[in-house]
Amino acid sequence: MQDKYQAQKEYAKRNIKKIGCSFQKDFVDEFKIACKGLGISQSEVIKKAMIETIDKYKNQM
Repeated sequence: MQDKYQAQKEYAKRNIKKIGCSFQKDFVDEFKIACKGLGISQSEVIKKAMIETIDKYKNQM
């Protein structure tokens, strides 16, 4: 039987890229609490920061 998630895996392989970073445990825990308290996802905050950085770069060109 073919893996029922095969199409998702293939899409992710072609279109998704992961980034990684490491911070002190207390800092990460505080970030998680802040995001939860604000009702926003961690990935939402990170994506917004990435978009702002890209826009800042493009605007300086």
